[in-house]
Amino acid sequence: MEWGELMDEFPTGPGEVPPAASGDPAWGPPSPNYPPPAGGYPPPGYVPPTQYPPYTKAAGPSTNTIAALAYITFIPALIFLVIEPYKHNDFIRFHSWQCIVLTLVEMAGSIIFGFMGTIGMMIRAVLGLLLFVFWLIAIIKASKGERYHIPIVGELAETLAATV
Repeated sequence: MEWGELMDEFPTGPGEVPPAASGDPAWGPPSPNYPPPAGGYPPPGYVPPTQYPPYTKAAGPSTNTIAALAYITFIPALIFLVIEPYKHNDFIRFHSWQCIVLTLVEMAGSIIFGFMGTIGMMIRAVLGLLLFVFWLIAIIKASKGERYHIPIVGELAETLAATV
């Protein structure tokens, strides 16, 4: 079939607009805003919406938060020593190393005093309580942005954070 033959098959014929369907809102009266007003757009009295603030990089957790999270277990501390944005931050590296060294001290104390019977259990309990208190203080200080040195452990962590 040729194009002309197709056009002849339409009931209205070629070039004609089909009649409006009865009740079809699309074929209703023209919009009162068309044609555009003589003053042009925007119409007088139009107030543009407020502007959005300029795009900024999404805010992630703060350095203090990451340093405090490093104390949850030694696993986040190891992760923060490896992943890119945090491994270059001296404050986060210090707290991560301090958590790792504190965990090693606790494990060594448990092993050493675990073989000593009742006295070893009492020493181990006191050591565990003392390390727990230091751990809590370190979390609180890290969340405030302070560099708290746990006795003995803090100096070793400072050395490791500076060298690695």
